[in-house]
Amino acid sequence: VGERTRGIRASLNRIVGRGSRQSREPIDKFPLDMGVEMKISFKEAVFGCEKEVTFSSKKSCKTCKGTGAKEGKVTSCNQCGGKGQVYVRQGFMTFSQTCPACHGEGTMASAKCSDCKGKSYTESKESVTVKVPAGIDTGNRLRVSGRGNTGKSGVAGDLYVTFEVEEDSHFIRNGNDIYLQVPVFFTQAVLGEDITIPSLTGDLLLELERGTKDKQQYRFRNEGVADVHGHGKGDLIAQVTLTYPTKLTSEQEDLLQKLQLSFGIESKPHESLFESTFDKVKGWFK
Repeated sequence: VGERTRGIRASLNRIVGRGSRQSREPIDKFPLDMGVEMKISFKEAVFGCEKEVTFSSKKSCKTCKGTGAKEGKVTSCNQCGGKGQVYVRQGFMTFSQTCPACHGEGTMASAKCSDCKGKSYTESKESVTVKVPAGIDTGNRLRVSGRGNTGKSGVAGDLYVTFEVEEDSHFIRNGNDIYLQVPVFFTQAVLGEDITIPSLTGDLLLELERGTKDKQQYRFRNEGVADVHGHGKGDLIAQVTLTYPTKLTSEQEDLLQKLQLSFGIESKPHESLFESTFDKVKGWFK
């Protein structure tokens, strides 16, 4: 077992040794890609728009060539000895990780650059106009190529805009579908009236079925939101919410009672439904 352990340790040390001798590319002290958040209205998300984004971007300091050191003069990192990596031993195994002091560069500034104050980069406010496609939704991201941070090589990363869409007071979005609560008076539901309702593009005629139930839904095809990837449109779903009078005059009560009596036995469905149950329960107490 001892010989096997020594053999594994020697192999790992050889692998680590080869990695430490590999040449390292210049490492930036900040990510080149960056992200910003943008809040847009429900209408802007549904139909698309153009919006100006203002953000702060980093550029590698030209004075110190992105080193953060005065006149670009650096010394070897005293924590990793210029290797850019430190080694951690766990049991018989050795692991390497990026040096936390120099961030893998292997060097440190002798004195701070006066322009960037040792940060290795400068910051500036920028703005760009982005075209927001129709159908964008909360959490969607839009990439703006080449408008991110600029590194030592002069190459800029990308800017990623993440959207947050404000809610609408009437329309509720679920993916590409739109839901609309439609309050309907109970007599309209009984009679099956036609109701004009709003949609994203204009008015729609909702033809209620006679005896429409509470929470019943009516679907209007292709009246929802356009798919942001161009795969058609969603639907508009109108969901009925039955409403009843909160107060009745004596005249209205008389009219409703007369109406109920006019339906005969149909107006008391509970009697026929529970007739046998009443008899059964009475028998439990004999």
